[in-house]
Amino acid sequence: MKEILKKIPKVDKILNDSCFSDLKAMYKNDILVKLIQTELDALRNGILEEKIKEVPYDLMKRIADVVEGKFKPFTAKVVNGTGIVLNTGLGRAPFSENAISNAESILHGYCSLETDLATGKRGRREDKISELISIITGAEAATVVNNNAAAVMICINTLAQKKEVIISRGELVEIGGSFRMPDIIKKSGAKMIEVGATNKTKASDFKEVITSKTGALLKVHTSNYKINGFVEEIEVKDLSALSKKHNIPFYYDLGGGIFEDLEKLGLPHEPTVFEAVKEAVDLFSFSGDKVLGGPQCGIIAGKKEFVEKVKKNPLMRVLRTDKIRLALLEETLKYFLTNDPIKSGHLTLKLLSEGRDSLRIKAESLKEQVKKVATKAWNVEIEEVLDQAGSGTLPTEKLKGLALSFRQKDISVSKLSDEMRTISNVPVFGYINEEKYYLSVRTIFERDFKDICDNLKEIISKHKIK
Repeated sequence: MKEILKKIPKVDKILNDSCFSDLKAMYKNDILVKLIQTELDALRNGILEEKIKEVPYDLMKRIADVVEGKFKPFTAKVVNGTGIVLNTGLGRAPFSENAISNAESILHGYCSLETDLATGKRGRREDKISELISIITGAEAATVVNNNAAAVMICINTLAQKKEVIISRGELVEIGGSFRMPDIIKKSGAKMIEVGATNKTKASDFKEVITSKTGALLKVHTSNYKINGFVEEIEVKDLSALSKKHNIPFYYDLGGGIFEDLEKLGLPHEPTVFEAVKEAVDLFSFSGDKVLGGPQCGIIAGKKEFVEKVKKNPLMRVLRTDKIRLALLEETLKYFLTNDPIKSGHLTLKLLSEGRDSLRIKAESLKEQVKKVATKAWNVEIEEVLDQAGSGTLPTEKLKGLALSFRQKDISVSKLSDEMRTISNVPVFGYINEEKYYLSVRTIFERDFKDICDNLKEIISKHKIK
């Protein structure tokens, strides 16, 4: 073991090797030294634990590749061939063109973030976007924080800190990243009172536990799962009526913000923001980066009295959004001022509602491009598949889609999937099913065709596939 350890080169020798020339010209020496030391420490530990039997012959090149990898962009453009429109791992909703243009315009200098252009005086950054939200939804007032979990936290904190919050057992959801509604309620400073059963909750269950300690009635839309069968869910209108009768605020977490009735797009109905306004919900919130199609943020709306209380909460300073998100959100919301958001260019709604006729045109075009790269040794076909909305939207609903399927005898589908994702600076994400590699065209744009073909070229060249 000692003889193996002696073969490990010193840091200086590695740093002065030709494979580090470009890295030394670009990056600070002390940073490179630290990263090299980390890799050498890992090698020594592997040898001491007898997991590594010999120092790799190409150690310097390996370390250089690892170090170079540390400096590559970790938030990079990717091609989404998964067929999941709101793919959380790939950034959820893709931005529409107007939103991108507006955000880009303020990246090159200063912007009117907290300034009233008419008076030249400073104001609150959320006031302008709040007015736009109110115009679209009909809510008395609105504001924005950095995500919907933050919206839930600040709303409950505002309404019920050191008080009780009543919620149905069937709505104790877990959102992404293992964050659970009970945990958020606890952190908000309120005490959670569970009522009803997992599958059945009635208005009487809420009524029985209302006391002088009750700070708010809470309803959570279970957007990421469905309970079917012997079930009963308390209606929004019933909770709203109960809250008015007992003079207790009613807060509704809608989850995804849906402005358009999805039934018009041939999809199942999901609760809309307008329904919350119609039922006179005191305070409600929803995400900006789901069906709404905007940036990550939490939109809070409802009665002016309660929204103003939220705005005055010290947590607003902690949870407020930045200029880029506000610029993206502004243009995304403006699509819903038009008669037809999809025709106006709303990308997320277009992707969710795209039919197979349109998808077939895209699939055939992509196949034609791929066939120019892939030889006859590749089996490339167009197949019917089932896509998904994603991010807790329509969890039991599948979208009829089309995909290109790939098979090649000289490379396994798992290897193909890995290398499509790693062989270039533009990772291509697909999926494997029944020993085939699939790229669903619903979530692929025409501008992605070149990246897909370039990655295939690299793979063909690397493995010398004829």
